[in-house]
Amino acid sequence: MQPAKPKTRHGSLEHPARTSSQGTKKTSRPAARAAGPESAADRPSTKSPSGRSPKVERRMTMAAEREKRRPPTKLSGLESQLSQLQEELKKAKEQVLSTKHSKMKALQEAEEARAQAAAASAQVRDSEAQLAELSSAEEARLLELRRLSQERDRSWQSELEAMQKQHVADSAALVAAMGEVQRLRVQLAAAARADRKQDVVEAMATIDELRVKLKASEDAEAKARALHEECKQQLESSRATIDSLLTDGSKMMDSFSLVVKELEESRGKVKALEEEIAETSVKAGERCNCSVSEAGELRSELEAAEARLQEERILNTVETQCAYELMDQLKTESDLRHGKLVAAVESAKSEVIFLKARLFDKDSELKHALDANKKLQAQTRMDSADNQLKEQLQGALRENGQLKQELQQYTSEKVTVKTESDSAAETDKKVETEAELRRLRVQAEQWRKAAETAMALLTVGKGGNGKVVDRSESLEGGKYAGLWDELEDDATARKNGNVLRRISGMWKK
Repeated sequence: MQPAKPKTRHGSLEHPARTSSQGTKKTSRPAARAAGPESAADRPSTKSPSGRSPKVERRMTMAAEREKRRPPTKLSGLESQLSQLQEELKKAKEQVLSTKHSKMKALQEAEEARAQAAAASAQVRDSEAQLAELSSAEEARLLELRRLSQERDRSWQSELEAMQKQHVADSAALVAAMGEVQRLRVQLAAAARADRKQDVVEAMATIDELRVKLKASEDAEAKARALHEECKQQLESSRATIDSLLTDGSKMMDSFSLVVKELEESRGKVKALEEEIAETSVKAGERCNCSVSEAGELRSELEAAEARLQEERILNTVETQCAYELMDQLKTESDLRHGKLVAAVESAKSEVIFLKARLFDKDSELKHALDANKKLQAQTRMDSADNQLKEQLQGALRENGQLKQELQQYTSEKVTVKTESDSAAETDKKVETEAELRRLRVQAEQWRKAAETAMALLTVGKGGNGKVVDRSESLEGGKYAGLWDELEDDATARKNGNVLRRISGMWKK
């Protein structure tokens, strides 16, 4: 973007220069000659601050002369343009210095890239040497491993033969031991059968006895339950009789209360009769003229009433005494029956508890007998298990022979597999080392190509700068040819800097 800016300025300033040259043709030449000494006087002032090459100074003096030939009305505008151009020239110089610094930096980076490429090539050579050493060491190690594997195979073969011999001896001893065990088991089985028969007979006798006792206990328990039920029924009947007696007693008390009421009424009547008798006697005393026959009748009636009253009193007392006696008798009878029933219930309970205890004892005895029976059954199962163990032992001996054959086959296969695995491991290691070597070679080739491209770009940048200078010098009447050279150098330096940054990025990757 920056190199395009001076071009536009150069092009914009070219047209005023042409117009000024036409104006000078129209004006008189003496004015130009008169301005010659002034331009000569000002020439050192314009030359000193620039510090450029002779061609650039010559061009600048020519441009200054042309500007001084212009009419005086445009001098102020040209001076302002000149000051602006000087400022731009300073900026361009600063940019040129920065491009020089970037160029130096690019050269340093190129040198570093060369050094890194040289180090990489040295590293590749070292890796190749190490690879050769590793390959030789690997071959020596493989030879050593083969030797060790052969020695180990020989030792394993000797150990296998010793184990086979030991196994043969162990199998012979095992057969002898099994024969002895078989003989002892036969003797033990015979003794166990004799003991077992006697134990079975005793157990069957005890079981029969326990069954009889259990049946008797069950009968006793049934009797106790029947007695308990009978006692319950008697107790319920006694409770019913007590309830009926209580109801009868309540009824008798009601009747007794009625009798008492009647007695009270009769007493009231007697009192009324006595009062009447008293009144009649009073009246009779008053009536002296009363006849003796009437008095006798009244006395007879009075005596009859007293006799009836006495009889009623006697009957009431007798009835009350009978009722009390009957109630006392019923109470005593109910108490006796209740006591008998309670005693019967208690005896039934104690008998039930005793029968339960006997039943528990019989159950425990039956359990012991069942346990003994189970033990006998287990003993018979053990005898059958012994026979199974014999069969398993024979099967184990057969499997042992098969395992011997498989072991021999395994040892033969192991030798072949070891040889194949050793050859496969050697080929894998060779392939890995060759792949690593190829990778290092490719990486070194990439580094070399990157360094070559960096150097080529740097040399191309230097050659392009000369071409740009030649092209800028061919411009006739150009006012800022040196400025063009500096801008072209800046562009190429930036391009080279970008390329070197890319190369450094590739190097880091």
